[in-house]
Amino acid sequence: MAQLSYAVTLFISNVLESLPFLLGGIIISSGLLAFVDEHQFVAKLPRNRILGAIVGSSLGIIIPVGQYGNIPVTRRLLLQGASIPLSISFLIASPTINPFVIAISWGVLGNSPRLLFLRILGAWIIGILVGLIFSTYCDQPSENPSKQSPLAIYSTLIYSGTLLRPHDTPQPLHRAGNLIYEYKATSEVPQTLRGRLLLFVDNMIKEFLELGSILLLGCIVATIGQVFLPQAQLLNLGQTPVTQILVMSLFSCVLSLNSLWTPYFINPLTATFLYGSNLAFLLLSSLVNLKSLGLLFMTFRPKIAIYLLILTGQLMLLLCFALNFYFS
Repeated sequence: MAQLSYAVTLFISNVLESLPFLLGGIIISSGLLAFVDEHQFVAKLPRNRILGAIVGSSLGIIIPVGQYGNIPVTRRLLLQGASIPLSISFLIASPTINPFVIAISWGVLGNSPRLLFLRILGAWIIGILVGLIFSTYCDQPSENPSKQSPLAIYSTLIYSGTLLRPHDTPQPLHRAGNLIYEYKATSEVPQTLRGRLLLFVDNMIKEFLELGSILLLGCIVATIGQVFLPQAQLLNLGQTPVTQILVMSLFSCVLSLNSLWTPYFINPLTATFLYGSNLAFLLLSSLVNLKSLGLLFMTFRPKIAIYLLILTGQLMLLLCFALNFYFS
């Protein structure tokens, strides 16, 4: 009975620390749809790959949606016509590169300024690198598009509204690189303020129902993992540079802490664990955790989501291993 009560408390805690950030991202996503002119918005964004990746990796300072909220905003950026390197680098870096996370990290990790600096710089550079890698991908057009249905050409994979509409309802889709999304221009954006407000509220409700339900499932899975994860025993296994990173990588996935709260978990370990091991937890938890995985796979095609996870995870772990073996 005590374990059940503990599990319920953990689940409520996971929900309360996650849903507000998702809601913030959905509000910004809906605002971009209803109140921002698509053509003017795209015209102001850099089209150069390198510059776009740099701007995207820094965009969290201006759009501080944090973890979970970065996913609906990334989808909306791509729908509005933002470049792939800008959008992907924002997705990777924004959970760390935003003023709230930086301020809290400084307050908690102020006695370890090197770790704080490495967290910010590592997330920023990795966001740029992943954005640039994805910018090189080109679609291979279908050989006989006239013989296929529109859905066969564009794929029936993930797009907004999958959970709320019949699967056999054909809808125009928009292709941005190899990422497939619902095309928002199925109906024109209203010109009146009242119409825009209605569109804003309607889109916000739909995205919240769709992504919020996935996040709740992620919270359930994360709660189960947290209840049965032998934290003390695993921490005792972290005796070498390699095992420390492996243990902290597992913690980052299962504990699924928000980027705001990860410094509180890592602070007691800064005196005993190496810099690279602590950094692995801080960096990986911003993307590779049980609560955000469902959102990621509901936003991107599975192949793209897997590439994102593998590339980002590899770059983060390479940085952490280099720190443990050469700079600690």
